[in-house]
Amino acid sequence: MGSLIHIDCIQVNCLVKDQFEAITVAVNPLLAQGYITEDFLDAAIERERVFPTGLPTKIGVALPHTEAKYVLVESISIVTLKNTVVFAGMGNPKESVPVQILFLLAINDPEKQLKVLQTIITIIQNEKVLQKIKDAKEPQTIYNLIKTFL
Repeated sequence: MGSLIHIDCIQVNCLVKDQFEAITVAVNPLLAQGYITEDFLDAAIERERVFPTGLPTKIGVALPHTEAKYVLVESISIVTLKNTVVFAGMGNPKESVPVQILFLLAINDPEKQLKVLQTIITIIQNEKVLQKIKDAKEPQTIYNLIKTFL
C-alpha cells in the first residue's frame, strides 16, 4: 500500500463549501496525474449520494471511492479541511457526520481495497494520529504519519 500514497496527492487545510466540493478537491490531483479517468469524479459523487462514507470518529473522516473501472493507477488522495463539511454516515445515512479529513480511494482490486480500508480504519481509530493529521501544516507530515502504518 506504500506506493498508493504520493506526496502530491495530499492537500492540507483546504476550504470547501460542501461534501461534493471536498470530493472534487480530493479528485483533482489524481486527475492531474492521470491516475483516474475523467468520469471518476461524477461516479464518486453519485456513489457518495447512494452509499455515504462519513465516519463519526473523534475528528470526522470520509472515505469516498467508486468502481474500479474509473481507476487507471491505484492511489489515495488525502485532504484535510479548514472547516467541517457534512457527510452522511456510512451504514447510517440518516446520521450527519461533520468531516474534516478525506481519504479518497482509487483502487481497482477489491481485496486490496478492503485491506486499505482496514488500514485507514486502524489509523483513524488512533485519536493521537487523527489529531496530528488534522493539524498537519504540510503534506509531508501526513505522508510520514501514514507511511508508518503501511
